[in-house]
Amino acid sequence: MRAFESLLLILCVSGSLALGAQSKEEREHKKHYEKWLDQDVVYIITDEERSVFSKLRTPEEKDAFIEEFWRRRAQSSNGDGGEFKEEHYRRIAYATAKFGSGIPGWKTDRGRIYIMFGQPSEIEDHSGGENYVRQPYEGGGRTAVYPFQIWRYRHLEGIGDDIEIEFVDQSWTGLYKIAQNSWEKDMLLNVDGLGETTRERLRLAKREVRPGLHPGLLNSTQARSRYGMRLKDTPFEKMIQYFALQRPPVIKQKELRGIVETHVTYSKLPLKYALNYLWMDAESALVPVTLEIDNGSLTFRQVNGIYKARVGLYGAVTGLNGRILAEFEDNIASEYIPERFLQGKSQKSMYQKSVLIPAGIYKVDLVVKDLNSGDVGSVSTNLNLPKFNRETLTATPVLLAKFIQPMDTFPDAPQSFVIGDLKVVPNVTRAYKPEDHLSLYLQIYNAGRDPTESNPALVTQYSILQGGKVLSQLTDNAGNSIVYASDQRVVMARRISLRGLAPGSYKLKVDVSDSLSGQSLSREAEFEILAP
Repeated sequence: MRAFESLLLILCVSGSLALGAQSKEEREHKKHYEKWLDQDVVYIITDEERSVFSKLRTPEEKDAFIEEFWRRRAQSSNGDGGEFKEEHYRRIAYATAKFGSGIPGWKTDRGRIYIMFGQPSEIEDHSGGENYVRQPYEGGGRTAVYPFQIWRYRHLEGIGDDIEIEFVDQSWTGLYKIAQNSWEKDMLLNVDGLGETTRERLRLAKREVRPGLHPGLLNSTQARSRYGMRLKDTPFEKMIQYFALQRPPVIKQKELRGIVETHVTYSKLPLKYALNYLWMDAESALVPVTLEIDNGSLTFRQVNGIYKARVGLYGAVTGLNGRILAEFEDNIASEYIPERFLQGKSQKSMYQKSVLIPAGIYKVDLVVKDLNSGDVGSVSTNLNLPKFNRETLTATPVLLAKFIQPMDTFPDAPQSFVIGDLKVVPNVTRAYKPEDHLSLYLQIYNAGRDPTESNPALVTQYSILQGGKVLSQLTDNAGNSIVYASDQRVVMARRISLRGLAPGSYKLKVDVSDSLSGQSLSREAEFEILAP
């Protein structure tokens, strides 16, 4: 945010500005506090606390903040400030000594997890790389693996029970990275005829349908059953755990005072946006924030024969009390060769950032700047995240997408437009051409489950209406819309033809009935069909 504050045109004045070079004492103070913020507590400080600390001006204010910082965490852990602080710095020293490889140990994935959560209950170590017999839930069979470790925690506050974190060293340098799936350690994954699973060796399954090569199969209950795989190894559950592990450990105390920012609105550079949300657990939701800019509004410059446009962006999610719960900044670029430039100017540039926040009412500020022309655009809107209902059948709003498609490979880390093992690109304008298909994404929670059946007993009806009149209707009695199901959530995706519908405004109505619990719900979304 610091590098982008000029974009927001936020003027924060505190005290007087000292002229001339900083004194040696001032430089030492600055270095000390930067190290504390960006190294000592980088993994355990919240975004709101970081924002508050960065705006403090005097050493006395910062020292008071640091003292309060340790006191709050000590109270949360039922200890005293000295013990908690001493344990934290012990973890940093241990991580630095044990996990370094080209970069300091505290910067590595293993170092971060150790500093945040301490010593795991158990470590399964395969640090030499070896011939490895897969576990039954990994498909069985023998293969060769990269060095890897599995850290197990019985319980992590705010994350869950029986947590497994797998680290893989694919570079053979000692730099272990968090794996998103159990197949990342398999050296023979892409070698035909070697490293067969048990079912492949018995000729009961073909290699080309192995879940390790086709992540979409992991979300199939039948495929998981055939391979003996666990629910917590599916891409969606792994994504939930990954985001949860990025959050600072839970603090059970009142938050620090909020910061009120002054925003100036600009509209010279038009932008469109979409806000969706997906419940990760009973306390928090993942909010994908999607931005779209017409390339025709951007200034392109020719550099080394390539036409380039560059856009800087900043976003913040702020509570009603002024506290910033999440903020992000980034640069995006659009580049075209001369032969594709005119076509590229008629297209759009998209960006997505997902933030994890609890239920509540928020203000969302989005700002973009054309880094070639200096044009600025901004929007400010409200986001209402309802509290999660644990008891009744409930669902997210309908996400209308440009397209939804399964991922061909596992991403190394959660990526833009990827939810579980699906690539879901929102339709920000909710406008479609007559020849398009309308793609929709929806998550259902608290559905009844029959342990003898692979999927929940949901009947889904899709209706397209105009002026209250039903123009078309599709009923899914067999659960063909379900792409993933667990005890906690059901993920549904569907493509609906728009053929035969005239240009105009329409409403999509999704009715879901649970045959087991007898409950039902409806969700609606408006969309438009453009003239040819």
